[in-house]
Formats: sequence, structure tokens, C-alpha cells
Amino acid sequence: MVQPELNGGTIFDIQGFSVHDGPGCRTLIFLKGCSIRCAWCSNPEGLHLYREPLYNRQKCIFDDLCVKACSSNAITHHEESLLFDRKKCSNCTTFECIDACCTGALKKGGYHVTLDELFATIQRDRQYWGSIGGVTLTGGEPFLQPEFCEGILKRCYSSYIHTVVETCGNVPWKNIERSLDFLDWIFYDLKQADPVKHRLMTLAGNELILENARKLSEVFKGRLVFRLPLIPGFNDDAASVKELSDFIISTGRKEINILPAHHFGREKYNLVGKTYYTDDFRTPEKEDLQRVQGLFESRGIRCYSGSETPF
Repeated sequence: MVQPELNGGTIFDIQGFSVHDGPGCRTLIFLKGCSIRCAWCSNPEGLHLYREPLYNRQKCIFDDLCVKACSSNAITHHEESLLFDRKKCSNCTTFECIDACCTGALKKGGYHVTLDELFATIQRDRQYWGSIGGVTLTGGEPFLQPEFCEGILKRCYSSYIHTVVETCGNVPWKNIERSLDFLDWIFYDLKQADPVKHRLMTLAGNELILENARKLSEVFKGRLVFRLPLIPGFNDDAASVKELSDFIISTGRKEINILPAHHFGREKYNLVGKTYYTDDFRTPEKEDLQRVQGLFESRGIRCYSGSETPF
């Protein structure tokens, strides 16, 4: 598998003018790679660390130019679609298939970027942030690329740029610890306190996540806001909220942001050759958010609903 460059990393998107992922107007940098598999994930193109082809079948005219161009024989024409051997694709560095495609049916999912290149983009955006904006690293899971994450955060922090990371916390503590001196703010996901239920919907336990949350609460000097993606039937019941509340109180922190889960990323799964995990959960209504907000606040925890986090 191709690894990120030593002086850079692998990202899959940069978005400017964000106002929901930290104070002010911000530049969001999406890093590839994630350590869990949430059933509601809206960024499937960010799950793997490696670059990969994104295939839009609707734009394909089946001329097989990409099939012939692929030196790894990773693409086959099957009926009215193309099939990709994603294991072979994970080792690709040239992407001849994308260069050969003349319809836009194939695009590259992810690209390597050096620290210098990325910081130049950040400096370009800086004039649009206002007085309290900055940079937010998201993904994927930023701390899966710890050297790259630390490198860009250090450059930003040294240049008086406000820094935020959004993390699921399911990484070795050392990956997080090395960046803490260069962070102003962390959004930290807590999805479910029960380890069995957590594994059911994320394919990973929550033991490391909770352990890292405790350590962060003790040593991080910046602002730590827990986040809960609210999924009806999974973590919106009174018992689940009470268990999460007990954990948050035990950390000494008392802030959580609840976000309504959605199905906006469903159509992107076909691009990476995956089947969307589930349509079983519904998008929470305003009343659901208000009910859960009330449960947290009754335990003395400040709870912000949706994008209402006071920055």
C-alpha cells in the first residue's frame, strides 16, 4: 500500500468558508484514512489512507479506454458497469486509468500534498477568515496521519492561525499527544457509551476512545467539546444519554454538541465501490434534538444542538 510522503500527507478535499467547524470562517482540510466504520458515514472516500479511483457509472460510455490503460489489470468490464480490484488500486501511483478517461467517469479520490503546498493554500484563504477564523483538520481521522497532522498544526499555530481538529479518538494516544501544543480546540466524537452497541454500528469498540477522552480532559489546555451524532434507536434513548452524561461528568468537562445524523453521503458509496451501510435509521427531527438536549442539560451539561455551538 502506498504511504503518504514523509514531508506531507494524503487529503481528499479542502473546503473554504466553513462556519460550523470552529469559530469564525474557516478552511476545512479533509485527511484520508479512518479507524472506524460508522454506519452513517458521509465521507466514504475518506475511509482509506491510500488514493483511489472514484467511478461514476452514469458518466461512463464503456469505451474500455481505462481498462486498456491500467497496467495492473485492476479494471474489468462486467455487463453495464466496470469492476475495480481495489486491493490493486491501493498500490497505484500513476492512475493511467483516470488519464485515459475522456468523460469524467473516473476521478482521483485523494492526493498527496506537501506541507509547503498545503500551507500556501491556507495562507491564500487567510484573508477571508475574519478576526477569529482559522483552520480545521477533519476527515477521515486526522490523527491517523500524526506526523502530517502535527506538521501543519505547528505551522499554523506558529503563524497565529487558530487551529481545530475533529477526531473520533480511536487512535494511539501518542498520535494525539504530539499535536496538543499546537491546538486551540478539539471536537471529540462520543457515539455510544456501551461498548457492544458502539461496535455494532462502528465496527470498533469504544475502550480506546473513552481512555483518550479522559487523558485529553486532564492535559489539554484548549477547548474540548464532545460531539454526539444523534441516531434514533441507537443513542437517543434516556439510558444511553445518561450513560454518556455520567462519562462526560467524570472527565470534568461539561460541553457536548449533538448533531443530527443524515444520509447525505449515501450516493458517494457507489463511487468507491461500496454498498451503503444502512437506511434503517431516520434523520432526527427538531423535537428529537430538543428532547436529548434537555436530558443532557438536566445533568448539568451544556448541550448545543446542531450548528448552535457558541464559538
